[in-house]
Amino acid sequence: MKRMDLVEKIFDVKREKNLTWKGIAEEIGGYSQLYIMTALLGQMRLPKVQAAKAAALFGLTPAEEKMLGEVPYRCLLYTSDAADDTPC
Repeated sequence: MKRMDLVEKIFDVKREKNLTWKGIAEEIGGYSQLYIMTALLGQMRLPKVQAAKAAALFGLTPAEEKMLGEVPYRCLLYTSDAADDTPC
């Protein structure tokens, strides 16, 4: 699984459960809503405790939970035609 596949899965569950970013951040805890949101969108890593809580909330596999704790390679997330033209 690639990180963007995991992000899509998180979005799917978020829609299905009618979750809000505020509610997700409160459930996972430990960090700001912005940090939790960007981590779940693949831009930051989550520490083990928060990754475990996110995995429980979103029904993630152990491999997906582990991926949440990995440092993202932001330049690899997007195609060359991405709207964000920030250099890598």
